[in-house]
Amino acid sequence: MERKVGMKTLVAYGMGDMYGGGAFMIVGMLFLFYLTEVVGLSPALAGMVFGIGKVWDAVSDPLMGYLSDRTRSRFGRRRVYFLAGIVPIALSFIILWLPLKTESQALLFLYYSFAYVVFATVFTMVMIPYSALAAELSPDYEVRNRLSGARLLFSGFSSLLAATVPKIIIDSSSGPPSAGYVTMSVVFGIFFALPWIITFFGTWEDERAAEESYSQNFIKEFFSIFKNRSFKIHILMYVCAYSAIDFLMALFTYYLTYYLRRDGIYSIAMGTLMLVQLVMIAVYVKIANTKGKRFAYQMGMSIWLVGMLLTLTLSSTSPLAVICLVCAVIGSGTAAAVYIPYSILPNVIDVDELMTGSQRSGVYSGALTLMRKLVQGALVMPIIGFFLQLVGFVSHAEQTSQVLTRFFIFFIGGPALLIIAGFIFASRFQLSPKNSTMLTAELERLRSGGKLEDASDEMKQVGELLTGQEWKLNKWQ
Repeated sequence: MERKVGMKTLVAYGMGDMYGGGAFMIVGMLFLFYLTEVVGLSPALAGMVFGIGKVWDAVSDPLMGYLSDRTRSRFGRRRVYFLAGIVPIALSFIILWLPLKTESQALLFLYYSFAYVVFATVFTMVMIPYSALAAELSPDYEVRNRLSGARLLFSGFSSLLAATVPKIIIDSSSGPPSAGYVTMSVVFGIFFALPWIITFFGTWEDERAAEESYSQNFIKEFFSIFKNRSFKIHILMYVCAYSAIDFLMALFTYYLTYYLRRDGIYSIAMGTLMLVQLVMIAVYVKIANTKGKRFAYQMGMSIWLVGMLLTLTLSSTSPLAVICLVCAVIGSGTAAAVYIPYSILPNVIDVDELMTGSQRSGVYSGALTLMRKLVQGALVMPIIGFFLQLVGFVSHAEQTSQVLTRFFIFFIGGPALLIIAGFIFASRFQLSPKNSTMLTAELERLRSGGKLEDASDEMKQVGELLTGQEWKLNKWQ
């Protein structure tokens, strides 16, 4: 009998992403700044710190998804990693912000590259099984949207804290700048670790899925998921949305500090953006349930683009209320960018089950997490680091008007191009509420012993549209 997903389950599941949302927010917004402005690492090497970690991610993320699908323990194949990760989550976050007292660029680069690899590995170990769990908690389209909404609400709450409180802790430190970062890391390391106890006890797993057999060829199985047409479109939507977010968050500190010369309003400006984003997630849950996820995604990306263009009206003398208003518009759009891609994941996993007859949540979760970190660390952050050095950016100094102009074009242009690309890719996404409902019903029929050839003509057409393959090639035969 299917277990009911009530409010307690929504809360317990959602709390897990306090780590996913908050940790990436702090690292994305402050770690590059910390490396260049506090540690003294060159912008180019600081950007490469992220890139080094992604070489490892290219192996660890899909491997973790593969292992998650095959793990067998008394605590399940997903939730066992929640318990195992509690202490490593705290420690791996803290070592990112420990100051290394040396003037050697090589030693600084090696240490922080190592620290980032450890952080990324722990993140992978916990978040991939966590993302895979959503598809097993319920097959219902609207319930899954509520699960994703709960996840992103807690993630947004954590991101709001991560966008405001760390800077307050850092700036309030009476010692050297590095001391504030260490204090911040201890506070948030514990904050990210403890909720996993509640997530573990408040969720469950699909025992039926755990009994399925899988291919023993890790590489073949990983690349097989890219035959899924819906997943390929989903990945493009996801990469565009989160790459744009990475650009915005990584450059926002520089934007306030050097372009607007208003670094003192950081907590207020970013807090406004994140608070509006948090509120708007609930709105996009309703829009996704009624108008569909494609509509919600394109709506949010359009609002975000308007917000980025509105930054053209801001200057160092702009009233704080006007700056916050622009941040609120941006936050209204980014809410869809952070929510919709994750809410789509259980649906594309269903499409895969229609293709293969297996429930491979872990492999899909691993691929999604890999793309998230690979694009951020191997592409976006190195590009930002090299760009800052290329245009002549100098830390702790007055920037020339030419440097600031080039920076501002990059600050707007980078996210804008990605937003437009995401909007275009989304126009090809076909997992509407109707198609998803039909897909769920068909999977239930097949799981109960139904034959593939007995599907209705409409279902066959929808199946081919979603999978990108002929119906007769389906593995249920």
